[in-house]
Amino acid sequence: MNAAERSLFHIAVALFAVGLVVRYLPWGIPSIDTFEVGAAPEVATSAPAVVATASDLPQITDKLTDEAEQEKKSTSTHKKSKKRKTHKKIVRLPIHINQASLDELCALKGVGPKMAEKIIAVRKASGPFKNASDLQKVPGIGKKKAETMLQGIIFD
Repeated sequence: MNAAERSLFHIAVALFAVGLVVRYLPWGIPSIDTFEVGAAPEVATSAPAVVATASDLPQITDKLTDEAEQEKKSTSTHKKSKKRKTHKKIVRLPIHINQASLDELCALKGVGPKMAEKIIAVRKASGPFKNASDLQKVPGIGKKKAETMLQGIIFD
């Protein structure tokens, strides 16, 4: 038995001894056998218990349907008051680089709004792009970025 196992064994024996002392010595510490629990706790409910009879059934169903109708009205007015979401244009890749709009260019990997504006400016200034080397003339587009963009681009 090495030192670590020996110390673990000593700790286990000490804890066992403490458990026996607490359990059997009369110090007034309650043990599991003598511990008494008070009255069961009362659970608060949101509504008092109601006992319905057969004669109350039509009134209860009318009340439930009225509440359901009010809930429908409140949810329908709530839906109308929400702002309508603007749907983004769905861009299908690959895109034609020489006719692409700003939104379509932003759909390309690695291209944000500023880079898309630069692409459009270079396209207007020097004419349509013919290949990847023309695309690299745009400031901010190097060899690696052009390679990632080429997966979603068609040259006309």
